[in-house]
Amino acid sequence: MTVQVGVIGVGGMGACHARHITELAGAELGWIADPDEATGAALGADFDCEWIADGMDKIGPKAGGAVDCDAVVIACPDRFHHRYVMAALERGLPILAEKPLTVELQDAREIVEAEVAHGRRFVQLGFMRVYDDRHVQVAAALSRIGRPLHIRAVHRNTNDGSRTVGQMLVESIIHDIHTVRWLSGQEIVSVATSVVPGGAGTRMILVTCRLADGAIAVLEFDDIATGYEVSVEVTAERGNVIAAEPLRAAVRTDGMVTGEIGDDWFTPFLDTYRVEMRDFVSSVEAGASCGPSAWDGYAAQAVVEAATASAVADGAPKAVELSATPSLYISGNEGRARS
Repeated sequence: MTVQVGVIGVGGMGACHARHITELAGAELGWIADPDEATGAALGADFDCEWIADGMDKIGPKAGGAVDCDAVVIACPDRFHHRYVMAALERGLPILAEKPLTVELQDAREIVEAEVAHGRRFVQLGFMRVYDDRHVQVAAALSRIGRPLHIRAVHRNTNDGSRTVGQMLVESIIHDIHTVRWLSGQEIVSVATSVVPGGAGTRMILVTCRLADGAIAVLEFDDIATGYEVSVEVTAERGNVIAAEPLRAAVRTDGMVTGEIGDDWFTPFLDTYRVEMRDFVSSVEAGASCGPSAWDGYAAQAVVEAATASAVADGAPKAVELSATPSLYISGNEGRARS
């Protein structure tokens, strides 16, 4: 079986996904969609596939009865995710959607409800740290050292601090929120958000999270750091685990030993994105979605909403309002493609 995949949005992340599709045995890039004609047409020629301006021409109502792809990757700007995910769900297409699932909690809830109504999973969400070797090693260690008691997630970006607190939470810190939920296996039930000003507005955000089992997580985010870094440390019942540092050359010169941090958030995870895409294509072949789910996206968005409210309230703790997890998203109940 050759899986025909369409990609909606071919900026940096979408172009990366498209290239990885072309490199995978058993997958074929059927088409790409992007409103930027110069970018879209050039990449279409580079990948030897069709370029269209609007992905709705392929998966929306005006596409007609037949859909000429087996799966779709959604990597357009965040504000359009809901539109395309809902259209793909209507068509019954497996979806790899970049995070965040949506920018509004109600839209995320609508996607979950639509998927639950189908009775099987279609959405794999781009919380790609579950495929990153450094994070996977931490998760593996926890199987030996027991339940997490405290998680510290540090995330440093090299921006100018001009984003709003809400934007930082939904565009960046949402990754760390999912890391905590994934490593702990627990929902976050309350948050308290502290904001440190700097740059054009906000420099740092610190979110203290209380988990359902009583554990604590602290998310530390710096938007104006000198380099890009992501790390996580977990104190568990029978030990402690810290994610390994990325391998970098040690340079000895002028009486000093130095190492490059780097300011690129993209390149360090290229292999991770390859593994993520391979897993997605394999799941399409198997007829059973895997990886982070639409529910993970909705739950993380609920934490974002509570953290934003806490920031507005000068750090006062806010409860995370989350309904019971639908049975579809409990392991073993995900469902398979209908024959």
